[in-house]
Amino acid sequence: MMECLNHFAPAIQALTAFFILCLTLVLVFLTNRYVQVSEALQKPCIALASGPLGGDGAVLETPFVTEVSQQEGRVVIRNVGTGPAINLRFGFRHTNAEPGAPVIHITEFVDYVQPGQQWRTQVARQSLSTRHFDFEADYESLSGKKHKTKIFIEDGRIKSFDFK
Repeated sequence: MMECLNHFAPAIQALTAFFILCLTLVLVFLTNRYVQVSEALQKPCIALASGPLGGDGAVLETPFVTEVSQQEGRVVIRNVGTGPAINLRFGFRHTNAEPGAPVIHITEFVDYVQPGQQWRTQVARQSLSTRHFDFEADYESLSGKKHKTKIFIEDGRIKSFDFK
């Protein structure tokens, strides 16, 4: 028996190495699937805090029935996702400035926004009420995946929302 094992030792070692390689590949595949599932469970989503339009505007202006809300006179962003937003860079860019007039472009950085957390920006809510703005936010999830939110604001009303 020992002589047989000695004779076929290289073949046995090759088969064992191949078996270990196959098990390693299966483990890599399963780990990758686990990361994808956990990423889906921990996805951040940055949005502007909003509330319903007051008065007749809610009926007359449908489907745009939300307006940017405020906290102490400032615009508030909120992580409405299920995971934290890391390295959040966001900005408000004035899109309907008169020719020759100054264009407002305000940018900010926040290193961490947990799910459900609100962040008061430096942008005055009053400055949005008569202008058009593009809001863009770039941020990462815990896994390092990059996300982007784009919101168009017209006269304080949220007109479109895009999340990638």
